Amino acid sequence: MALFSIIGIALGVATLIVVMSVMNGFRAKLLDSVLGINGHINVYFDRSINSDYHAVLKSIEKIPGVLKATSMTNDQVIVAANSGIVGSVVRGVSTKDLLNNTIVKNNVIMGNVEKFDEGIIIGARLAEALNIDYGDNIMLISPEGFDALSGEIPKMKEYKVVAIFDMGMFEYDNTLMYMPIKSAKAFFNYKDNVRNIEVFVDDIAMANKLANAIAKETGMRAESWQSQQSHYVNALKTERNVMFLILTLIIVVAAFNIVSNLMMIVQEKKSAIAIMRTFGATSGSIMRIFCACGLLIGFTGTCLGSIIGVVFSLNIESIRVFLENITNIKLFDPMIYFFSSLPVILVSQDVINISALALFLSFLATIPPALQAAAQDPVEILRYE
Repeated sequence: MALFSIIGIALGVATLIVVMSVMNGFRAKLLDSVLGINGHINVYFDRSINSDYHAVLKSIEKIPGVLKATSMTNDQVIVAANSGIVGSVVRGVSTKDLLNNTIVKNNVIMGNVEKFDEGIIIGARLAEALNIDYGDNIMLISPEGFDALSGEIPKMKEYKVVAIFDMGMFEYDNTLMYMPIKSAKAFFNYKDNVRNIEVFVDDIAMANKLANAIAKETGMRAESWQSQQSHYVNALKTERNVMFLILTLIIVVAAFNIVSNLMMIVQEKKSAIAIMRTFGATSGSIMRIFCACGLLIGFTGTCLGSIIGVVFSLNIESIRVFLENITNIKLFDPMIYFFSSLPVILVSQDVINISALALFLSFLATIPPALQAAAQDPVEILRYE
């Protein structure tokens, strides 16, 4: 029973460490991907307030705390190639801004991002859906202005795919493409205008405050990443807390095993306890003995679980690939989880907190049997020996 108690504590601690590490990885990678692609603050350009977006860009960049501001267009299109048709989002950006975007530039897997002015860049999953490679041409169809009753047809134009990126986030790899801002303005009839301005700041925690300052300075609507991506952040935070609470129950169950184990020992060792009491052992010393036994079980299980959890967390991606190859079952579908690989960040403070929690619960589990052992009456026990 002591062995099962140790295994129970170890499994609970290891599971908690692995789950918390995965949740940390999910949160960090999601924020890095989303913020690297979308910017920290989004300013919706309003031509009626100021028709010169270059002047607006300069005014925003003068605000303390703002790292840079970039203009862009953002439109939905229909993409056709090789008899395949899918919906996509086209972002028009300047070549300079695209090359400065390390999230895109560092994740180009095919083609040459330096040739951005010659065509467009699309996501890897989008390329797979259309069955195309870099260097192929695709047809962009703008649904704006289409009216079947009046006889208007959507605007169509072919563009060359000069590069393909794979950010590891399915939502973007499957729907996003980049186009030179000059081409985007011409295709979507922007003329000398843009859809919005993306702002990057030094401290992302100050994004809300800077968004208010930008809105006051420009008179245009500005939204920070906290408000735009709050559903992602809040969902991850809630899920992390709930998972921690649920998986803690594994340790609680293991702690009850310690209780039952020590209570059985108390019943089996009644005579030994009585003899020790007659030799002068106090109730406190008896309690300390059983507390030490329970803490030894908890400490052993906690150390074993911590080692298993840390090793598993550091090698979880290799383990996932190994299990998928053996079972031929997709354990981590990027269409569901947004990422193509399982992100893990092992935080030492989480390991310390989980270990401390396991030891605390183990200590609490020793109190009822220790009190039971200390309450034994040696006279009544030895009377029938």
